[in-house]
Amino acid sequence: ADRAYPLSPILPGSSVEDSFRATNTLASTAASRFRSYTVGMQYEDYESKDGARPKCAVFGVVSGNRGPQDGQGAQITYFGLHAQQHRGQESAGILSFEVHDAVSVAQKKRKRMNAEKRGDKDLGRGWHSHPNLTGLHPFGALKTKSKGVRAKAHLHKDFGLVTDVFTKEILPALKGGCAIGHTRYSTSGSDKTAHNIQPFLVKYRDGHIGLAHNGDISNFRKIQEQFVKAGTLFHSTSDSELILHLISRSQKKTQPEQVMESLSMLEGAFSILMITDNYFFAIRDPNGFRPLHMGVIQRSKQDAKDNPDGAQPMYCFASETCAFDLIGAKLIREVEPGEVICISLDNVGNPQDFKSYRLPGKYGVSPCIFEYVYFARADSQIFGSYVDDVRYRSGMQLAREAPVPKGEKVVVVPVPTSANAAALGYARECQKLGFKCTYDLGLVRNNYVGRTFITPGQADRALKVRRKFGVSKRVVEGAIVVLVDDSIVRGTTSMRLVSLLMDHGAKEVHFRSASPPVKNPCYFGMDFPDPKELIANKCEDTKAISAKIGTRSLAYLSWEGLKEAVMDTKPSSKTWCGACFTGNYPVPIPKGKEKIEDW
Repeated sequence: ADRAYPLSPILPGSSVEDSFRATNTLASTAASRFRSYTVGMQYEDYESKDGARPKCAVFGVVSGNRGPQDGQGAQITYFGLHAQQHRGQESAGILSFEVHDAVSVAQKKRKRMNAEKRGDKDLGRGWHSHPNLTGLHPFGALKTKSKGVRAKAHLHKDFGLVTDVFTKEILPALKGGCAIGHTRYSTSGSDKTAHNIQPFLVKYRDGHIGLAHNGDISNFRKIQEQFVKAGTLFHSTSDSELILHLISRSQKKTQPEQVMESLSMLEGAFSILMITDNYFFAIRDPNGFRPLHMGVIQRSKQDAKDNPDGAQPMYCFASETCAFDLIGAKLIREVEPGEVICISLDNVGNPQDFKSYRLPGKYGVSPCIFEYVYFARADSQIFGSYVDDVRYRSGMQLAREAPVPKGEKVVVVPVPTSANAAALGYARECQKLGFKCTYDLGLVRNNYVGRTFITPGQADRALKVRRKFGVSKRVVEGAIVVLVDDSIVRGTTSMRLVSLLMDHGAKEVHFRSASPPVKNPCYFGMDFPDPKELIANKCEDTKAISAKIGTRSLAYLSWEGLKEAVMDTKPSSKTWCGACFTGNYPVPIPKGKEKIEDW
């Protein structure tokens, strides 16, 4: 979300209180590489796509630091989640691990025993629970081959935005140098069920597992039915819980083997961060549907001198790289499709010791191309390319396929903010092709819509769109407006925007979509309305859609044109999933799959 920020990233070494004073509301400060324009999406932007909503975001940090620096894990995860708030607004959670050497634990135990003899109170032992799903789980002593380690898990999760769920009182209690976090919009499982809020934390015979999952497991129902017949009890309606059951039932001896065996049974989309008592896992499905990246925060020489116990680098994992920009982390690389990165918690400092395993790939590599179109933030780098670069080139390709109409005072207007780059590329390419037009901001988004209450008598369609968008009469009055959006889903918002522009004096309104018509549902972690509600399925052809939304003309970017725009940026993949456009699913899809209802 785009708010006001200081222009310096929050780095390890600052206290949680200092960080909250420095920035109460956070997001990325990284500017676009090529152009200066507003990036990202507002918290309610998914409504402007007529029901096409973001999925989830994951963020994690793993560190070998001990002592005072242990508190940095949850703090950094908080910032990483906030930078990715556009990917999920229903709920948020952070699970942190407080890891200590066995010697340190023994010393603390002796201090506690002495305190008990003195009659001191509030020793911080036991399990602590709050109505808002906060929990402190004491772990037992854990033995590794090299040395003894003891850990505690601290979990807090609740409904709401990141800034609402985590306050300056809650965040300092989430101690530990290792943490995973999750922001959620449900794609499988009811959005009203508190049990579905992630991260999940469970205990089984080999210890504890914490999990945060972005995606949608397409063969979830098939596997779940087998567990149900065997008498397995499910705590939530989320497909993510299935992964934990598979691990717990595995007969493999080590946790890495258990994880690999369990994940090999899954199909669909899963970018996962997982913590156990001894390991940190970063996992991406073989198709690579959802993005996942690895970065590092290097400690300065002065930090190492001031605090030798907290001098080790901190390795971060995030769905989008905009999270790294905020916390001052350096991008190392993508987690590759089918890769499982396994990090031992007692040997985090040396990346050469990180293990990399491979899941078997059955259906090739097919990242979601709609991540570029709408969901990802414009200043992020995903699948090897910058999002704003892809959108800019999509606009250029759209201009070649469907340039502006001829006439006087032709102005290209983006639907803010995810279409800004596409509209700019479209206008500039039209000018290169010899068409007379200008680029201007004819629509102004209200950044402070919030959760405005509208009474039934006020809930007309015009009011819903006007509370989000204003119109600049300077730009549109008497002009031939070419409205550029990243996509058209149900068409209801497009219709309202066209009407709004005409009401403010536009001579004509033409519409250009920087992606093909959306016709099909997604089974890999993206939520679209019922196919019957999609305007491309309700109307016979493009002319009928144009008449429906009230424009003089309408044109979509072709599927081949979208792929060409993406490939011009030299991404990490050569093949893509565009099933929402084409109906060609790269992985077998279940029949009759619907969003799981509440209990």
